[in-house]
Amino acid sequence: VNKKSFRRTGGKMLPHRNVNRLVGTIRRFMSTASVPRDEPKFTHTINLPKTKFPARLSADKRAELQDRLRKTCFADLYNWQRENLPAEREFILHDGPPYANGDLHMGHAINKILKDLILRQHIVKGRRVHYTPGWDCHGLPIELKALDAYKGTAESLDPLKIRQMARKFALDTIEKQRGEFEQWGVTADWGSSGAWYRTMDVGYIGAQLRLFRELFERGLIYRDLKPVYWSPSSRSALAEAELEYDEAHKSPSLYLKMKIASTGCPTIQERLGEGVSAVIWTTTPWTLPANQGICFNPDLSYSLVQTDQRELLLVGTDLISYLSEQLQLSLNKVADIRGSELQSTQYRHPITSEELPFLPASHVKAEKGTGLVHTAPAHGPDDFLVFLNRKTSIKSLIDEAGCYNQSAPDILRGKFALTEGNQIILEQLRDQTLSCGTIEHSYPIDWRTKQPVMLRASAQWFINTDRLKESALAAVDKIEVYPQTSADVSKKVLRGQLQKRPYWCISRQRAWGVPIPVVYEKKSMTPIVHDGIIEQACRSLASTGNVEFWWSSTVEQLVPKEVLSELGLSPQDLTKGNDILDIWFDSGISWLSVLGRDRTADLYLEGLDQFTGWFQSSLLTSVAARNTSPYRAVFVHGFAVDENGMKMSKSLGNIISPKDIVKQYGCDALRWWVAAHAIQHTSIPVSHKLLGSSAESVQKLRGIFKYLLGVVSSEDTKALDPAKLFHVDRYFLQQLQQFHDTVFNQFETYQYNKASTSILTFSVSTLSGFYLHLIKDRLYCGPDDQFHNLRAILTQTLETLCKALWPIAPFLVEECWSYKGSDPFFKSCQQWNRRALPEDATTTVIEQALELKRAVYQQSQLDVNTWLLAVDATVPKESLDLLTQLHPMLSEPSYSSELCELLQVGSIALREGEKVGVQVSRKDLRLCARCRRFGVSGQGHVCERCEAVLKVKGV
Repeated sequence: VNKKSFRRTGGKMLPHRNVNRLVGTIRRFMSTASVPRDEPKFTHTINLPKTKFPARLSADKRAELQDRLRKTCFADLYNWQRENLPAEREFILHDGPPYANGDLHMGHAINKILKDLILRQHIVKGRRVHYTPGWDCHGLPIELKALDAYKGTAESLDPLKIRQMARKFALDTIEKQRGEFEQWGVTADWGSSGAWYRTMDVGYIGAQLRLFRELFERGLIYRDLKPVYWSPSSRSALAEAELEYDEAHKSPSLYLKMKIASTGCPTIQERLGEGVSAVIWTTTPWTLPANQGICFNPDLSYSLVQTDQRELLLVGTDLISYLSEQLQLSLNKVADIRGSELQSTQYRHPITSEELPFLPASHVKAEKGTGLVHTAPAHGPDDFLVFLNRKTSIKSLIDEAGCYNQSAPDILRGKFALTEGNQIILEQLRDQTLSCGTIEHSYPIDWRTKQPVMLRASAQWFINTDRLKESALAAVDKIEVYPQTSADVSKKVLRGQLQKRPYWCISRQRAWGVPIPVVYEKKSMTPIVHDGIIEQACRSLASTGNVEFWWSSTVEQLVPKEVLSELGLSPQDLTKGNDILDIWFDSGISWLSVLGRDRTADLYLEGLDQFTGWFQSSLLTSVAARNTSPYRAVFVHGFAVDENGMKMSKSLGNIISPKDIVKQYGCDALRWWVAAHAIQHTSIPVSHKLLGSSAESVQKLRGIFKYLLGVVSSEDTKALDPAKLFHVDRYFLQQLQQFHDTVFNQFETYQYNKASTSILTFSVSTLSGFYLHLIKDRLYCGPDDQFHNLRAILTQTLETLCKALWPIAPFLVEECWSYKGSDPFFKSCQQWNRRALPEDATTTVIEQALELKRAVYQQSQLDVNTWLLAVDATVPKESLDLLTQLHPMLSEPSYSSELCELLQVGSIALREGEKVGVQVSRKDLRLCARCRRFGVSGQGHVCERCEAVLKVKGV
């Protein structure tokens, strides 16, 4: 026995064997090839493992098996547990809807399989689950995909045709994605579309329209002209969650002089005749035509400085050194000015020469720039807030395409602001420019088109998040966040996102989405939101199922006569709105459609990007509608990257498809990879090396299942007789219970990485390397009562392993169970109610024996079969008292004691001594023809133990 075959596990030295080596050892142990021909053969008297469970499956056989198990086991699983498990402790996992716009990728696999692990861990413990899979069906990405397939010009299509194309694309995509989710073994009622939710379904849209009306009536939804993120490439407003950031975007960096025209500040007034200019800094020169003021901070200090060319400039005092370096100019301070003295100062617009005011504002800081801020309320939220209470119209010069409109100066009209506009303005303002360069910085881009966006004032619909913040933040304090290791950080991120959000723009200027059910009075464009209009729309939806009603109906059809009479208007006075609702509002109200107003989900599980998306939109809509969170807990997972930490993309050629993984390695390998790697990392590495390792782990477990089935599946198992348990049996059963409790405790806190490690370590080390290694002789060749007890133990072991593994590798478990029982495993395991063995001194006894075993192996020679060893050992009194329980005949050799089995030696004599001492000698024994142990001392063919067993068997 190789001394290196021991390793420390769980604080104990346990012998370890690779599963394949174990099987080989057992075959060699049972071999009779070396038995002389004149010796009798005893194979029929030995309890050999027998099973037809295959050791391996080819890819084709595995695919065939997975398909059969999906039909025979999992197709009925969700409905079965809804009907048969108690409703009192129902666990609700609300599905964040994947986007119905393309093939599934590894991010989908991580998300859906994690959800299924959670569902299955509850089902296997007898708890009913509620899970309704859904799809996010609206929005620009699907609309663009549908238009890509159109052969003609998109401009020639009316909104109704675009919607029909987008709907068909979404339905086709859902069908493909549904099939793959089902292939992965995700638990749901996949057979009925009524058991899913889709944001384009009639009932879902109706609930959304009514919620819009409710929030509008409560003043939480309103329409206003505000600067919002605008995508010229999509021609639509965007929410923060629809932005990505280009960290290497290049913009102009312009320091510009704006001539002061008048002031109430004595220090500036004295030098006004010499010419004094305020200095501003901007990276968006294209917004300068819309400039309507210069903001200053009354609490800051400012200075007049003079350049070498004797120009007088007004800048922030704390920024003089910084500006001197940036401008490559000597700036000599002439005078200091309190910020509050700038209150009545006026300057001339650099393009129109219009006199405009200096405006006090707290958002102006002395950390960068000049301490004076170019202010264009049409293009910045801070700028807009400054102008909010001023009776001044906002200058909006940019159209939906991102080009200057007819209100702009002649030279700019029709020019794209972000490119040509910037160039023209820089050229026009050359004489007023102090410095112009390029800056590389983070800049928002459209998450779909990847093109730059702009802040642009437009009339949009908003949710007043300021009124919801306090309640939303209070709700966040009450939720649990998983993984627990990053809970504090995750909560901080969610709180931060809520705190910094001033308002939520929920209108979009596209065709594919839920209509905002508003008509406008043509002359004033005053919006009319009326119960009668929305209720008629909902009734029409419900009765006809026509989700295109808003686009296919006239104003006369949409607005009831009694509403027209109430308003004193005719259909000709009105026009219907063309905006649709933001997809984050669309998907964010899924709690209402799926759970209703009275229920709260136990868990939401999505990627960490959903702090700005679905986690937040769901929270805000739920707080707005019912003043509570839609979830009690959230689970946040990371993103899939390649083995080098790079994002997976077609352009990099590093995509690994879940479909290919399932084909090459099987569904259980994919699920094992998710469990083992998707919990503890924000960047989850995907590589064939890791996937291959996951497949190997599943294969090791398959080998152990095959062995256990060979022992337990041949006939009905007799009940365990506790009175006839060996100490090592009791010890193992306690280890088995501890393993069960550990794994399910790890499941409860969603530590699937630890659970998968626990399952593999227990199976390969504690079960295979330690227990099976020790009991194989007793199992195969011992008396029948010992065999039946061991079979009962291994039956319980198989059941416990299946229960622990079923959430992660359900295909392997159900395949295994089909060789033992007629019902699927998930039905069989609900009937078990075993009592754990009481705690006793067994563990201490076994650990003492294992200490002695190490001493024996240190004295033995590596090339000697240990069953030939006779051991004479001295141990201290306290150890002797413990070991007596395993070997009661202290002074005489014993060929079949529990201690001999644990030490795997031929005999042992124990004596009391001051310390542990071991002497090892070789016994002159021959090989037993039946058990293959060296135990024959006389002229016979079998050892004393086998002779007694054969006598009972009548052989």
